[in-house]
Amino acid sequence: MSEVSAVEQNHAIAAFESVIRKSEHALDSMAPNVPARKTLIKRLKAAKVGLAVLQSVWQEKSFEYDMTESKEARNVLAGMLPMLGKFYDKAKPGSSQHTLIQRRIAAFELAVKFLDERY
Repeated sequence: MSEVSAVEQNHAIAAFESVIRKSEHALDSMAPNVPARKTLIKRLKAAKVGLAVLQSVWQEKSFEYDMTESKEARNVLAGMLPMLGKFYDKAKPGSSQHTLIQRRIAAFELAVKFLDERY
């Protein structure tokens, strides 16, 4: 992951934007007392931090999160990688779902790497 091409950067940013959109939509349609809501909120925040760290590295945008938020997000994103790996293994090779999950995994790995480097 030393050099990331512009295409891979765009895919990683788009992957996080997709996760954020889908999470916000799911949150809007979820009842307030659903137990999974808290997990979704935590994952949504982690995705926002992940997107922000990629944009700060590649697009020189400011990074507005402190060390505590960054470390929490890093742990959430790293914790989601095994789950994404299982989804990837189940997806049909060559399918759009397979490609989507592959890009999400790459994006999450890059965000975790950059968050580790930041602190």
